[in-house]
Amino acid sequence: MTLRKYCKKYAEKFHVGPGWLFLTGKEDEITLLRKKLGLYNEADGNDPTDHNISLVIGNQRTGQWMKRSPFDNPNFLATQIGSWLRNWEAPSDVPVNDYAQAPQLRNLSLGENLFRGRCSACHTIGGGDVLEANQRLVGPDLLGVTQKRERAWLARWLAEPDKMLAAKDPIAMELYAKYNNMPMPNLRLNEREVTALIDYMDTESHRVQTTAADRQRQGI
Repeated sequence: MTLRKYCKKYAEKFHVGPGWLFLTGKEDEITLLRKKLGLYNEADGNDPTDHNISLVIGNQRTGQWMKRSPFDNPNFLATQIGSWLRNWEAPSDVPVNDYAQAPQLRNLSLGENLFRGRCSACHTIGGGDVLEANQRLVGPDLLGVTQKRERAWLARWLAEPDKMLAAKDPIAMELYAKYNNMPMPNLRLNEREVTALIDYMDTESHRVQTTAADRQRQGI
């Protein structure tokens, strides 16, 4: 599949609306651009399934650019994009809220941090194709996955999916075929991270299932 077709398929997969541009070009030019923007990692240079999750925002006219995490407080990101970068040379007429008024952010567990940063682009827990088949993301919804798969298999799949595909593991091959021959990337997780991810998927699945059952009992 060419990069142009992949971009089009990606936009269709995530139901991208008007106003978004997905650009591609020659590989050496893209690599140079990634290096100039500080988004290139030598470790993933030969792996098309690996990617950097940094968010680059900027004002081309003024030349002001910055790199942020896509998991920053959305209120903070909105201020940066809508006020600081748009009108940064002049004081804003809009009153700026004090830091003390910022919403309280809860502490995330290691497992949730890992899921948000490395898994959520391709997977959901209680969303996606578990709700509607046409809402399928790149990979399957993971609701109740710790109940469907043996923990040892799940741990190995998270740690070395490439080796399991190479070994033609039956479950791995079934998932590979079902989800458009898109291989699960090796996220280079250590044993502690694998355990944390499995624990989070188990806890979050239980939370989603309990919430759904409560809503059903209440007729919501």
